Amino acid sequence: MADAFGALPGVRERAEALAQVLRAELARCAAQPWPAQRVLYLIWREPWMTVARDTYIARMLAQVGWQSWPAVEGGETGAARYPVLVGTEPWLGQIDRVLLSSEPYRFDETHLALAQALCPQARVQLVDGELLSWYGPRAAQGLAYLRGLAQR
Repeated sequence: MADAFGALPGVRERAEALAQVLRAELARCAAQPWPAQRVLYLIWREPWMTVARDTYIARMLAQVGWQSWPAVEGGETGAARYPVLVGTEPWLGQIDRVLLSSEPYRFDETHLALAQALCPQARVQLVDGELLSWYGPRAAQGLAYLRGLAQR
């Protein structure tokens, strides 16, 4: 994307700099051996909603060895990209981490216990949804943020 924008007049230097930083961050992620973790990335409540594996968010998580659940592909467009959870899915007990996004639903501390009840064995934490879901100029910063989360 940065390369495509770099072809526009007056933005080449900025686009090249963004692309360089992103490539460096991707290399940092690839260089580290990440332990595989099952992650439930929640984007909404009532009903609980998450992300399919073929979304930008799930692909970001994969950069640090995190596999998003459920194991579904949502397709290029539509609601299937954001699966709804009933809350009784058997795999919920096998989740390692639950990430409560600030975007588009603003999860906060009051939701931690609810998410913990959903996945009793998981580590539950609030995350900056803008850094993990807004692609483009935020991508490198999002990867650095995600690396920090994974190292804790």
